[in-house]
Amino acid sequence: MSSEDTAPPEPSLRRRFLNWRTLLSFAIAAGLIAFTIWKLDIDLAQVWGYIRRANPWLYALGFLAFYATFPLRAWRWRLLMENAATGDSEAPALPRLFDLTEIIFLSWFANCIVPAKLGDLYRGYLLKRTTGASFSRTVGTIFAERVLDMLLLFVLMVAASLAVFGPRIPQDASADFSPTALYVGGIALVAVAVAVLLGLRFFGPTLRRLVPARFRSLYDRFLEGTLLSFRWKNLPLLLGQTALVWVLESVRFYCVLRAFPERVDLAIPVVVFIALASSLLTTLPITPAGRGAVELMFAWIVPLFLPGVQDKARDIGFALGILDSTINYWSIVILGLIAFILSKKK
Repeated sequence: MSSEDTAPPEPSLRRRFLNWRTLLSFAIAAGLIAFTIWKLDIDLAQVWGYIRRANPWLYALGFLAFYATFPLRAWRWRLLMENAATGDSEAPALPRLFDLTEIIFLSWFANCIVPAKLGDLYRGYLLKRTTGASFSRTVGTIFAERVLDMLLLFVLMVAASLAVFGPRIPQDASADFSPTALYVGGIALVAVAVAVLLGLRFFGPTLRRLVPARFRSLYDRFLEGTLLSFRWKNLPLLLGQTALVWVLESVRFYCVLRAFPERVDLAIPVVVFIALASSLLTTLPITPAGRGAVELMFAWIVPLFLPGVQDKARDIGFALGILDSTINYWSIVILGLIAFILSKKK
């Protein structure tokens, strides 16, 4: 491992959290939620009534399905890092699966309290601090993981939407939004990820000449981590792991839906589409974990599938979004804070 490959100075999450950019991102999230409540005329008393009457046992199943994704993500990340370190006799031994799971969970906590996905860099820092692994190569494996997630997520979301809508996507004339915005955003994210990956694959040496000499060692390690993560013999397993992650994310939302006190009849493809669309929105770097945009999406999309209860459909959609966020956002904030305080890795 190159001595030049050093991690950035220890990041202070407290300082990042109190940074004006982070506070502004939370203000934007709060503004989006306030806009949703005002524009869609959400009855907050009705929403709270739905949430407090949710079935705790089915809710707990959704909670377990969501948290089962963390060791699965750690297993996949370990495989990516093993691929990237192939042939490097100086690569340090990787931590146990439990330790990798803890590192990923702490990085998700960071992503929930600071914008711009800075938790991904924090993950690289924690692994370097724990094992001495190359920081830039680790960041390359994380980028490779993001590409896998984006590709599988978008393919599954398109398949689910075709099963739901067919070739024609319904429009909500009473809202100032178009459902095609989700596709445009998804296509843009996938296109950027694939373009960067292909650019590194075919033009990596050319791009290297543009990098200042003192950063070329870091660039080389990042390139290794990104491109060597994908090996043909392991690709089916990586794709299977990624698909299972998104299946469990869909199971989480299905359990939330069944825990809801009102009967909400959504077909399985609709459940998958909504679960994956909400996950896609969490990648937005403007607010922490896409807060505000996710709640808006629930209040806007769910009513499209509830024509029989239009008078309260938006309240139901918004309540489902809030209830779902208690699992995939607020529980991470609370449990992640506890893990952060107790962890010896930070």
